[in-house]
Amino acid sequence: MPLLFCDLDNTLIDRAAAYRAWAEDYAARMGRDSPEVEWLVSIDHDGMRAREPLFEEVRSRWGIADPVSDLVDRYRREYPAFLRPVDSAVVRRLGRLRRSGWTVAIVTNGPPSQRTKVERCGLLPVVDVVVVSEELGVSKPDRRIFEAAARLAGCEIEEGWLIGDQAEADIAAAVEMRIPGIWLRRGRTRTETRWRPFATAENLEEALSLVPG
Repeated sequence: MPLLFCDLDNTLIDRAAAYRAWAEDYAARMGRDSPEVEWLVSIDHDGMRAREPLFEEVRSRWGIADPVSDLVDRYRREYPAFLRPVDSAVVRRLGRLRRSGWTVAIVTNGPPSQRTKVERCGLLPVVDVVVVSEELGVSKPDRRIFEAAARLAGCEIEEGWLIGDQAEADIAAAVEMRIPGIWLRRGRTRTETRWRPFATAENLEEALSLVPG
């Protein structure tokens, strides 16, 4: 049975837009102006930076008395509200793939709250498996997180395809597993040359159109 591994942040969901919306709201509540919104976006490193050092920097710059752990907890409670539902065209395409025999597995790095994103964005009806790194204790690109997803799906890794936006976490894993990996460009230029994707797509809808089925 063919298996489609999908990344979550900035692949299935528009994490960048949601983070910016949260940053605008948070800065306004803290009495900060537009340049501080851009600063919040810049220190996020497109979601690749751990939340603890990010909020340590926010706490220091803005003179916030609350401990970092409280700021991180509050962020994780508030941030999902800024996520938008997955585009209906993507939902339809995932549904067609599943009806044609594909199993869809979300494999995401991050805390257990990643599951809240999956639910809030309306993905649960169109995916079969969700595996979250901090629940499993192993992160992408480690092959073991994909093996766990494949076991839950009742599939073999060798039957897989992978879609993701991060070269080191996603495309490196696809290359190591010797399966087709589709890199989401998202307006960026590919600078990582260690891992060559099977294909490149500008957005998720285009990437899904490359998956046979």
